[in-house]
Formats: sequence, C-alpha cells, structure tokens
Amino acid sequence: MRTYVSFFLDDLSPYVEGEEGELVRIDSSALIEVLDFVREEGLAGAVSVIPAMFGRLLTRPQNEHERRFAEAIGRLGEYSVDPHMEIMTHGRLFDFSKMTLSDGPTEMEWLDDPSVSVDECRDYFLNTIRVGRELGIRYTGVSTPGTHPKMNPNVYKALLELAEAGEFPNAVIPVFATIEEGHPTMAPRPREVRGDFGVYETPSGVWDYLASWRNSPDWVDVDHYIDEKGDGRLARMIKAGSFMALFHMHWQGLNPQMGLGWEAFQRLIERLRSQFGDRVVWRRPSEIACQFHRKGGMRA
Repeated sequence: MRTYVSFFLDDLSPYVEGEEGELVRIDSSALIEVLDFVREEGLAGAVSVIPAMFGRLLTRPQNEHERRFAEAIGRLGEYSVDPHMEIMTHGRLFDFSKMTLSDGPTEMEWLDDPSVSVDECRDYFLNTIRVGRELGIRYTGVSTPGTHPKMNPNVYKALLELAEAGEFPNAVIPVFATIEEGHPTMAPRPREVRGDFGVYETPSGVWDYLASWRNSPDWVDVDHYIDEKGDGRLARMIKAGSFMALFHMHWQGLNPQMGLGWEAFQRLIERLRSQFGDRVVWRRPSEIACQFHRKGGMRA
C-alpha cells in the first residue's frame, strides 16, 4: 500500500520580516512560481492564508504590491492545494466589527484557552471564512499559528458545526496543530465526528529543516527527510507503510525570492521521486482526511 504524502506551507504573506525586523516585500510572482512547480511536479498540499498578517488586511490593500499578492492568493483554486486558515492574523485577535487588530490576546493564546466557548470559536472562524471568500478562496482546513497539543476542544466542535452548515466546501476538515517526530507510522486522528462530517488532526511528521521561518542555513537539511542512502525521517515513514507522511514549511524560508529552502525543497522532491516514486501518492490534506473518514483507514 502506498503512503499519502502532502505538505503544509505556513505563514503566506506579501511580506517577511528582515534581519532588523523590517518588512521585506515578497513579490506575487514568487507565490506563482511555487504553485507552478507544485503543478508541474504533480504535488499536492496546503497553503496557509493569513488575511491580516502584520496588520495588513489584504481585502483592503494599501498599495499595488499588496493588491497583486491578494490577486495571486485568489488563484489558489487553480492548483492542487488546500487553502488553510492560519486564522486571521497570526498575531492579536482581529476585531471584525472594526476590521482591525484588537487589543486582546493573541490567536495562539486564544486557541488554548478552555474558557472560549464553541459559539465564540465558531463566530471567529466564520468571520475569517467570509474574509477568505472576499479574497476569492474557500478554506478547506486549518493550520494553527504555533503548535497546540492541548488545544481547546471547543475549536474542534466549532469546526464540525461549520462543516455541517456548509461553510467549508468539504465535509471532513483537516487541522494541522502539532509536529511529531516519534512513531514511524501516522494517520489522521478524529477529534469530532458526526455522520458524514468530521474534524481530524493531521500532524506534520517532520520538523521544518527545509524552509524554516528562521530562513537560516542551520535549518536547511534535506538529509533529515531523505538522504542519498534512503534514510531520514520521511523515508522511514514511507518504508514503514505509514498511512500518511506529512511535512511542513514556512513562506519565509521557501519563497524563491529570498528563501534559503527553495532549492532544498526541489532537491527533496527529486529524492522522493527517484527513491520512493512507486510507494507514495500526493494528496491534499483534505483528501487524506476524507479518505480516512469514509474508508475507515483503508487506502484507495
């Protein structure tokens, strides 16, 4: 049986932070270059969209650079990638009544707060979904800002309710909230399931040693995934017959304009093809979660 392989690309934004904390523009052509590579190589994955990262609301672009980037995001549906909510800001909670950042806690703190109700979670996600639609995308899953091994269970309950209400185009919602380099086999984990609908945790099985948010050469190591002898964390998962082998990257390190991980990502894909091409199938996380939900863990 072949292993389902996919990736998460986090922190997508028209800007990345420079060495001094300044915002550096990343042209929309960099995003299209990545997406075209995904298409040409027959890959599939998930791309996080953060509509108000750095407080810049992409539905209200402040300049031509942001407008072009927002237009590129609107083209995600042309490619084999899931648009994922990395929530609204990747920073402080968003005030949708004023369409600006709030003075409250961060989204990372909010996700772990057990006092946040199902209704509050549902409303925040629904408002984010509506902003996504303004950008021309329909979210199919969630990638959390930061890792959340003890996330508020109401988050999953709210996502299930939104799926049942038809706010997602898919009935089964993948959630990327943890990174785990432990057991060699991994599969989607049910968090909330009701009939045809479900919310599944789909962890990354490899720490980001490819295109880290640090964009540092110390964090670029293709051998960590698959080395020339066929070893490495990703290789071991495939050899063990894991249901899925997911990995994640960050826009800061992947973008072809200045990311140190762009060439490393291409090398990884070449190694994956040459060493394990007949043992893997590329699928989007939503497809992997749906397959697991509908077939009880059986592979197509």
